[in-house]
Amino acid sequence: MPRSQLAVFGANAGNMWGAPGNPAWAEHDPMPHVDRLRGSALYVSSGNGAPGVRETLGDVGIDGNPVRLLDRMLVGGVMEIVIDGCTGPFVDRLAEAGIPATVNLRPAGTHAWSYWQDDLHQSWPLFGAALGA
Repeated sequence: MPRSQLAVFGANAGNMWGAPGNPAWAEHDPMPHVDRLRGSALYVSSGNGAPGVRETLGDVGIDGNPVRLLDRMLVGGVMEIVIDGCTGPFVDRLAEAGIPATVNLRPAGTHAWSYWQDDLHQSWPLFGAALGA
């Protein structure tokens, strides 16, 4: 998934952990290594790709521009559908392993900075406590 997601925007996923087949990819895949997350403060979130509360002309980044709104709904929507398809199984894997996590699977929402900002505010109590802040 990272390769296809990044390629859409002309980025090279090989810059993360090398070429396809490099063992570093498997080493950084959280699914087979969920036990390594035990004891960590985890916040997991995604939308489902459908337009949500942030898909409005007045939202930050849209700024009244209908073309930006359409782009967010189409490109951001497809991206979040793919992400949500990975997030659900990851959350299930954490639960199977008995690893607690704060989970926010929104009933709608695209891949957009404004949702990330919402999640940052919602996750701060968890992460602030973990950091001793």
